[in-house]
Amino acid sequence: MSWFVTAPIWLIGLLLLAALTSAVGLGYEWQKRLQKKLDPGIDPMPAASYLLPAGLALLSLLLGFSFSTAMSRYEVRRDLVVQEANALGTTWLRVQLLDAPERARMRDVLLRYVDTRILWSEAATDSPSEDHAESLRRELWSATGAALRSGNPPLLTRGVMDSLNQSFDLASARQAARLAHIPDSVLWLLLAYAVLLMFMLGTVLGASLRPHRTQTGLLLVLLTLAHMMVLDLNRPRTGTVQVSQQPFTALRASMD
Repeated sequence: MSWFVTAPIWLIGLLLLAALTSAVGLGYEWQKRLQKKLDPGIDPMPAASYLLPAGLALLSLLLGFSFSTAMSRYEVRRDLVVQEANALGTTWLRVQLLDAPERARMRDVLLRYVDTRILWSEAATDSPSEDHAESLRRELWSATGAALRSGNPPLLTRGVMDSLNQSFDLASARQAARLAHIPDSVLWLLLAYAVLLMFMLGTVLGASLRPHRTQTGLLLVLLTLAHMMVLDLNRPRTGTVQVSQQPFTALRASMD
């Protein structure tokens, strides 16, 4: 799995802040030494001072696109939770209308299946609940087939089958959404761009011989926080911003 997903987010933040700070310092020292070799009559402000605002604007744009991508995937995961809970809730209501033998069997399996889905939703890593959920899906499908062959109305059993099949499809969609991440190449390019831009900032500060430590430090902290927010949203399981499972807990409470 990607290092951006498995490594502690605080560690990535510290490493990024250290890299940005070092880049500014290297640029500042390099330009300050270069200034000593220049003719005093030459304008000390390099062309980078005019290119820096454009570079910062482009970095903001890249960060904005990355944040938008991570946020849209968060919204997809949240919508899928609601849709799967609704599909299972519809299945539960339709099961209550089946005849006694099939109704009792499907109620029991459906209760256990919802409990398993809640465990899977709250798990930070792969767990045995995934294999257990797959076995319960086969059991539910078998029970639905038995209800279809019994004396239950065909329209009712077809409704149970449709909503159950929809919930299975949504479970697969949620699994795929959990595995969807921003490509590592994009994240590395974004970090490299930020480091090189901070080196350019250091050269501009070195040309003016004014480090502006407070303002520069705040800029570095803000850039680090922006990158950390993107990386955090890119962690469906371990990030601090997690999709609420309230629709599933509400469904389970209503089933009791």
